[in-house]
Amino acid sequence: MQKTIVVIEDDQDLCTLLEYNLSNNGYFVVMLHRLAGALQTIRDHRPDLILLDVMLPDGDGFDLCRRLRRNAATTDTPILFLTARSQELDRVMGLEIGGDDYITKPFSPRELLARIRAHLRRSAGQAPRKALAEHGLEIDYEARKARLHGSSLNLTATEFALLEFLAKNPGKAYTRQQLIARIWNGRTYVAPRNVDVHIRRLREQIEEEPKFPKWIQTVRGFGYRFEIPV
Repeated sequence: MQKTIVVIEDDQDLCTLLEYNLSNNGYFVVMLHRLAGALQTIRDHRPDLILLDVMLPDGDGFDLCRRLRRNAATTDTPILFLTARSQELDRVMGLEIGGDDYITKPFSPRELLARIRAHLRRSAGQAPRKALAEHGLEIDYEARKARLHGSSLNLTATEFALLEFLAKNPGKAYTRQQLIARIWNGRTYVAPRNVDVHIRRLREQIEEEPKFPKWIQTVRGFGYRFEIPV
């Protein structure tokens, strides 16, 4: 079934680029250039995903995101911000108010498409995957084993649990406190610094260049995100 994407963006050249790439990849695209009428259009089309600029001629995309998250019909619809506002505070705010991703301009259309596919896979409610095998990294969730280019990785139970959780939610950023809640069941004695230590150890095993990670990426001022390289 064809997926519908609503794009709210006022830059005409960028709109042309987005419509071309999204349409050529099989998506039905609804383009809007202002916030006026956006809520009604979203109600009418019930999109599978929304691409939302932050700075629009008649308002702030953050405000629209807040309204969509308060509406039962759109509370789970993936919202990806596309914006020139690259300050850390803006990125953190966008994610904290309910955005699923925050992509700064200029960006690669190929990367954007990969992120869109990742968010749509997660929101589709598919049956849990039993394994991941991408670019030499293999994770067997049932056997609780991981390999890189055929070599077994020596992961502790906590390291594997952290890798499993992140890998099952590609493209989504998590704060350290969210990871503590999921992996350590919110134990109060686990410090945020412990998350950084486990992430560093994971990177040492799964990243070919730990200082330049491609799998587990740092979201500055926020936390971490697992990405499947394109």
